[in-house]
Amino acid sequence: MRELRRRADDDYASPPAQHERGRHQVDLPDLGLRVSLTRNRYPDRPDGVDQYAVTISRLALDTPPEEGQTRRALSAAFGEEGASLARERPSAGLVRMFRVPAGEVTGP
Repeated sequence: MRELRRRADDDYASPPAQHERGRHQVDLPDLGLRVSLTRNRYPDRPDGVDQYAVTISRLALDTPPEEGQTRRALSAAFGEEGASLARERPSAGLVRMFRVPAGEVTGP
């Protein structure tokens, strides 16, 4: 998860000319999850807030991820303190989406 976050930070600081498929996604078989993580300004304009966007789904795509699974994935990416800053966004279907303020996250 740290590597996934590092790639998001690198692409935010120096956007690539061409996006690499799957660069911002990782499967976590031990948790049964797929996590996608990007960093951008939301809304996407110069005065937007620097945030991470995190999408979490189960690998089987059969049900939305459970709270415990979701918290473990967020903690692995952002540490306990950063995970506590995550705000869930409305989503439909089998995924859970979160925004995490980038300027306030220091861990893990």
